[in-house]
Amino acid sequence: MFEIEPSFKIDKKGRVFCKKHTNYINFTKPHDYLQDLYLEVELTCKTCSHYRNNECYFSKSRIDEIEKRRIKRKDFLCKLCGKKIERMLTIIHQLYNKETYNIELPLICCDCYEKIEKNEFLNYSKKIMDFYLLNIVMTIFFYLYFIYFVSLLKINPIIFYFLIIPLLILFTTLFVFIIFRCGKKLHYLINGVKFYKKSFRSKASEIKD
Repeated sequence: MFEIEPSFKIDKKGRVFCKKHTNYINFTKPHDYLQDLYLEVELTCKTCSHYRNNECYFSKSRIDEIEKRRIKRKDFLCKLCGKKIERMLTIIHQLYNKETYNIELPLICCDCYEKIEKNEFLNYSKKIMDFYLLNIVMTIFFYLYFIYFVSLLKINPIIFYFLIIPLLILFTTLFVFIIFRCGKKLHYLINGVKFYKKSFRSKASEIKD
């Protein structure tokens, strides 16, 4: 079976284009805002005739498996912020370089890529980390305030068991969820900043913390 060898190009927004994609010429034409939104949906192997004819370097079954894993939000995450990689071609580009040239390219989402290109990643990351830290602090404050408020109330036992306890369980569940989610995001961002400073040292040195 003849295999089409992929070839890639990355634009200023960090979007990966495959030059062998059968719609590549249409992808690279000037687009207005609405056409650009439509383009986002089209940037996938599944819109390419080589995929449908199963003649690409990546087999049809493998592309289906990659897309299945991507949608699950677990396997392909941005190395810098932990966000799910939205575009399949970004993943295909990384896998191709790893298998063909033994080059381990980090998966980086378009938002982070754009910030790196503009030398704004560290400032951007700091603002996001501050946002999650504020969420954690405010969540703890309101949760403790709720506990304190309940402790001051003199409530009928029936109301306490059938209203206050369910509310307490609800608030506790919400509290754990927000703390866990924000903590996880902070963990990704902290590691992402370390990776950025290590791997993009020339850019990082141009920005004063």
